[in-house]
Amino acid sequence: MFRRFRAAGELPYGAFGELVWETQRLEMQALAERVMAERQQAQSMEIDLQCGGVNLTGWLQQVQPDGLLRWRPSLLSVSQGMQLWLEHLVYCASGGTGESRLFVRKEGEWRFPALAPAEAQAYLNELVDGYLLGMSQPLLLLPESGGAWLKACYDAEKDVILMDEETQQKARSKFLQTYEGNMVVSGEGADIWYQRLWRSLEPAHYEEIIAQTQRYLLPLYRYHRSTQI
Repeated sequence: MFRRFRAAGELPYGAFGELVWETQRLEMQALAERVMAERQQAQSMEIDLQCGGVNLTGWLQQVQPDGLLRWRPSLLSVSQGMQLWLEHLVYCASGGTGESRLFVRKEGEWRFPALAPAEAQAYLNELVDGYLLGMSQPLLLLPESGGAWLKACYDAEKDVILMDEETQQKARSKFLQTYEGNMVVSGEGADIWYQRLWRSLEPAHYEEIIAQTQRYLLPLYRYHRSTQI
């Protein structure tokens, strides 16, 4: 496989290519070992929920006796956390009593504990309401940029968002770093759909993004049970 990727020009030249390959191989091996240590026999769970007037039906795949186990061969992202959170809410609202985990490269993970069905249902209703709102108007929810802001100003021990000027300046800086990107990594603001909404990020846009971040992303950070974010 290494020779095939090298011949296709997918790797840097010479020793640098070998170094990149070995680094990736070790990361994937570590991820596989974490998954194998927690993987159990899984089955599908039938879903039939009422969420704010919307009937949510279907099947939740790969449900283990101890909860949900997911993995991705990528780096950690807030979008992945949101996807796991949504599955976790559906699982708990349907009577599931285990935890939900997502493992990624570099020891990254999202992990949520079991919630009472009524509590999970309430959070799920909020997300369905947001989905319906987003079907009628743009919903300014930028998971990576908003998540960077929230990570910089949310105090998990006290369960509060720190709103003092110094903390908010740092949080805004983290937001802009993720939104604008750099020479190596594209920013979230490079997404063509966001560019269709505004030519430049105005204060009103920023405030709306922060408001939606608190509404939809705060629960992820409130219930997350790992230090790997």
